Amino acid sequence: MAHTAIATDAPPVPQDEGEDLDLLVAAVRRATGLPHARPREGQQALYLDAISALEHDRDVIALAPTGSGKSFITLSIAFRAAVRSGHRTLLSTHSLSLMGQMEDKDVPTMHVALAETHPEATVRVAFLRGANNYADPAKAIATAQVLLATDDHDLVRLASGLDTLIPNRADLVELGDVGDPGEFAQLVRWALRVHLTDREPGDRHTCPMPHTEDGWRAVSASSSEADDGSRFGVTSRLELAKDRASRADIVITNHSMLAVQAAKRLRIVTGGKRLGSFDLVIVDEAHELPAAVRSQGEAKLSGGILLTAAARAYRAAGSPSTLRSWMDEAEVIAGEIDDQLRPFAPHRHQPDETRRLRPDDAPLADQDIRVKVWAERGMAALESMTHSRDVTKQIRAASASDRLAQMPALVKEIGRHRSGWARWVEHSEPNENRRAWLVGCVKPVSVGWLLQDNLWTVLEEDGESRRLPIFALSATIPAGFAQQAGLNAQATAYPTPFARAYERSALFIPHLTGQDLSQVTREGRYGKPQFDVGRHAEWCTDQIVDLVRGNAGRALVLSATSASGRRYADALRARLPRGIRVHTQWDAKTTGAVTAEWRADVGSVLVGTKSLMTGVDAPGETCSLVIIDRVPRSPKNPSDEARVDDLVERLQLDRFSSSHLIYAADAALLLAQAAGRLIRSESDTGMVACLDLRLLKTQLAYPEITRSLYMGAFSALGNRFTSTDSAVGWLVSRGV
Repeated sequence: MAHTAIATDAPPVPQDEGEDLDLLVAAVRRATGLPHARPREGQQALYLDAISALEHDRDVIALAPTGSGKSFITLSIAFRAAVRSGHRTLLSTHSLSLMGQMEDKDVPTMHVALAETHPEATVRVAFLRGANNYADPAKAIATAQVLLATDDHDLVRLASGLDTLIPNRADLVELGDVGDPGEFAQLVRWALRVHLTDREPGDRHTCPMPHTEDGWRAVSASSSEADDGSRFGVTSRLELAKDRASRADIVITNHSMLAVQAAKRLRIVTGGKRLGSFDLVIVDEAHELPAAVRSQGEAKLSGGILLTAAARAYRAAGSPSTLRSWMDEAEVIAGEIDDQLRPFAPHRHQPDETRRLRPDDAPLADQDIRVKVWAERGMAALESMTHSRDVTKQIRAASASDRLAQMPALVKEIGRHRSGWARWVEHSEPNENRRAWLVGCVKPVSVGWLLQDNLWTVLEEDGESRRLPIFALSATIPAGFAQQAGLNAQATAYPTPFARAYERSALFIPHLTGQDLSQVTREGRYGKPQFDVGRHAEWCTDQIVDLVRGNAGRALVLSATSASGRRYADALRARLPRGIRVHTQWDAKTTGAVTAEWRADVGSVLVGTKSLMTGVDAPGETCSLVIIDRVPRSPKNPSDEARVDDLVERLQLDRFSSSHLIYAADAALLLAQAAGRLIRSESDTGMVACLDLRLLKTQLAYPEITRSLYMGAFSALGNRFTSTDSAVGWLVSRGV
């Protein structure tokens, strides 16, 4: 979450820069409620630097620490572009929660600032999320039909029928964990009624009904299932959101949308006719974008995956006898896929049970035509179901058909080598019949060119291509980011506004010597003690309980693995005073709901893993102790090994240096983000406790180049402790 950056002692605004700064100054004053507040020096410098570069069509990469006021910098630049030049801006941020903050708080503040500085101007802002974030008319109707046992399509009658209905819980089993039956019925009613007016956005962010993940899935649709609503006499919320975006001066979206376009070459944001052209792209939390592209580009295929797609299609088609031979052929193809992947399969004792494919490896080379013909036959059988009066059958048929359509492409992608992509074979977990399949996997690893070609470069109506200027900023910018993101700039670092808060805070890294080392080590080669992850987790448990007790709760505990995190949570619940509540990411709620409860319960503890190392924001005492059990370095895996190979080939580096730039740099970035949970405002103080003994210069230490990289995450913290007693004493002495 971004915070307003102000400074009462900021230097005067130069006369020739006053007009450039007017929007930003007004936004800061409106947000703080202080009539003479001014942007901090770093915030002001970044804003002016970005304007200067972007006006000359140059990319900007900014390392803007927490508290720099990034939201108001980005929005002020976008509003300014609209007012001064009539230019349209696409602004992307990493998470839906950050989009929600902009929608609820930051954009309304900017509109007030605009009215004060440019009363004659109007700037239209639209928010565009992925399809599954909107209530879908077909899915809502299909679910209502199930609840009311009817085939009626009328939204008004269906919604009225749900007014007082409390479904039988047994009837909801097929829909998954939809929560309280009465609340679920009201969710479906809301999802129907929002389509009867153009005033409600009908998205998950504005949904007033409590709901679970499965409950939301019952009223929303994926992009392949999404219905425009025309056959029901309405316009879907997704289509309305796209309409608003096409007319807006500023479109705010998230990295998932950008990543889908980059990885799959789908013109859904930039360069497409639906949203129109943009003149500028702003990417907040930019360090997350390359990983999002890699994630969206990943695909898998196995005999089991093909059989699952076939079974869904068979059921969606009504299980006709005419498809029995088609199902038999699916069994044969699935077996052949498994057999053809077997020569490339890893041995069970290999790390992660995966094996990378070499450039000349060509599994499934003779399956593409056969799978294409087979898939088309299944899709033809589903065609008639798309016109059924039963909306559930329509949706299932469309979804099954879309899945079949993907099969031939998956065969091709796994069967051929492409530069910048990783391919590997792994073992799946046994299914309900105890059958484990071999899985062919493919994933982009060098994604800068994907972003450059598919997102930043757009084709104009005259056939000429145009490169959009990009403003990328984040509190953490990893080494090599410009290449990963396809940008033409070097990162510029701006000062943290929270330097004094960091100086008042503390870092604890435990130091063990002699016999105490046996608590976290085992005997390695030549009798030298070697760090033992399992023993370390056991030892950490006592450390964590002591630290949290010393801080009277008020902690965020971050674990490298789920197993260790659950262990810590169990110990905390068993051994802390009764008044200190322990929340975990494994509670039966959404992550957002759990973090909101923790944030509101100042004396409580939140326990989680890597997913809570970013995006969690709790200024004040709620998060005055951040505990990290060990450096969150990923184990060797095919995707990252392919990234290492790419650096070796492209930069002519040795393998150790390349591995360091991938694994250690990724871990250092995540470590810095985790430590960054501590200081979120000028008044915050507290402690980061990283219980990884290898960070100190001892016989267990990481290689110095790696250790120094990791320690950079804690460089601003002023007080240092290496004994548990001293660390706990410091926490107690704070006396908050």
